[in-house]
Amino acid sequence: MHVHETAAEVAEAVATTGRRPLARLDALGLVTPALIGVHATQLDPAEIDLLANAGASIVHCPRSNLKLASGLCPVAALHAAGVNVALGTDGAASNNRLDLWAELQTAALVGKFAAGDATAVPAAAALAMATINGARALNLADESGRCLPAKRPT
Repeated sequence: MHVHETAAEVAEAVATTGRRPLARLDALGLVTPALIGVHATQLDPAEIDLLANAGASIVHCPRSNLKLASGLCPVAALHAAGVNVALGTDGAASNNRLDLWAELQTAALVGKFAAGDATAVPAAAALAMATINGARALNLADESGRCLPAKRPT
């Protein structure tokens, strides 16, 4: 589910419902381990804690967020809180290439910029976002999501 993608989305939700989108989803009982929130560029610290405590996952789509100027996902803060962050491309309307390798590189670079820390989102973390973390988000980590020697892709 696209959630907290833009500042305008959050502002409209507050104006319409009196609550930020995640607060509304939480009140409906939808912030659970089954929640896969896409984008999450407009999170505050309490929302990051909510996602972590619920065991929810976030799918980071950095090139889409850059193309649409919708904000930067706080990947380092999500990682620090224990939130599972996977990597995505969004869709063809908001991403020129749908190239996961390009997303992986961009996630690492943008993650450093967003955190103001050159050590944030190292290559291993970005690779995990593109592999095992996606499998975890889909509850498939036991059977998919790892690059192992002598294993063929499934």
